[in-house]
Amino acid sequence: MDLRHLHVVLTVARAGSISRAASQMKIAQAGLTAQVRRIEASLGGPLFLRRTAGVELTELGRHVVVRAQDLVDRFDDLLVTSHKLADRGDSGIRLGGVAGSPTALLVEVVRETLPGLPQTTHVEHGAHAVLELVRTGELDLALVVEFPHSPLRFPDEVGFRRVATERMLIGVPLGHRLSGRSEVLLSELAGEEWVVPDEKNGGRLNLDLACEAVGFTPRCAHFGVDPVVAADLVRSTGAVAGFFPGHDLPGVLLKPIIGNPLHRRITLVWNADAAEHVEDVHAGLLRAYHERKPDSGRLLAS
Repeated sequence: MDLRHLHVVLTVARAGSISRAASQMKIAQAGLTAQVRRIEASLGGPLFLRRTAGVELTELGRHVVVRAQDLVDRFDDLLVTSHKLADRGDSGIRLGGVAGSPTALLVEVVRETLPGLPQTTHVEHGAHAVLELVRTGELDLALVVEFPHSPLRFPDEVGFRRVATERMLIGVPLGHRLSGRSEVLLSELAGEEWVVPDEKNGGRLNLDLACEAVGFTPRCAHFGVDPVVAADLVRSTGAVAGFFPGHDLPGVLLKPIIGNPLHRRITLVWNADAAEHVEDVHAGLLRAYHERKPDSGRLLAS
């Protein structure tokens, strides 16, 4: 008995007839009948009952078909995953993230969790681009961000698990009229000049909606910048900007927002090839969030 014999049994069972199965397999009916009899002898009894209209599975036959299908599926999966690993070569584990997300934290956690495994990191501007790279197997593990009014749709091929919810903080320059406050109302920022993020992740849309809900439209002057450039603009122009926890921004004071409606969700995503690492990496990310300096802007995922 070997794998090709299981394929014979499955083909006959699906066809429901020796003659139809022989036609599908492009072999003589007599030859297929002889093969089936040898297989039945090896397995200890008849797999099929011969009827006028074809064949019907015996109890033994039903048992063999179920087990054979499982073995064939697993063998096919072995071939697919082996080819993927062979194509990947020695590239190790491929990490990714969205610009502005805590991608560096993922890199740090994977380095600690999987020491010695080569890593590469790829950062995209939009979460949809990251999800596509994970879906197609070009990235193994990544972090994406999601805003309340811009929910993500995760492809069926992509696994995901929440890591944390982060509340936005308002960054103001030293000497700003609100610099002495421990927290601010969003409505107090009406009339301020704003530095706003790239629209691809939905951050600007959520800021606009939150500001409009308290009676003003933000006066946006600087667009599509990362947190480091945003901090430079806050310091040099006196503008304000939204920041999330985890950035060291000298010269910028971060203020919690009273009744803060602005937050984002951090999610770990992966493809099937990296599933074996997910538990350890996810636990490492949660631990890293706990160990970071306490921050009023960060809430761990439940």
